[in-house]
Amino acid sequence: MEATSSSKKKRLSPSSVSQIQILSALAPATATGAIEPRKLEINEIAERSGLRDEKETQRFLFILEGQKLVTPFPEGDFTSKVWQITNQGVQTLRHISSAMNN
Repeated sequence: MEATSSSKKKRLSPSSVSQIQILSALAPATATGAIEPRKLEINEIAERSGLRDEKETQRFLFILEGQKLVTPFPEGDFTSKVWQITNQGVQTLRHISSAMNN
């Protein structure tokens, strides 16, 4: 049987979607398409990402921190309620955005 060009596209897991939403909350795109990194408290990240659950948001932040995409502020203070996206996180978000637009 021959493979067709309309093979199934991979779908992102709900966990991956939530992580992308968190990255987007920490660095939203401006009207010009530029990414504007910001520091936000966990409750703001939960609200802006659409997750609404602070504990679930914090769990995803720890996952993203392990991938070096976000970091607490000040850096290294894992008791901090304030988080920021890293330069690597911004680059990853740009890559994801361009892949989604293609």
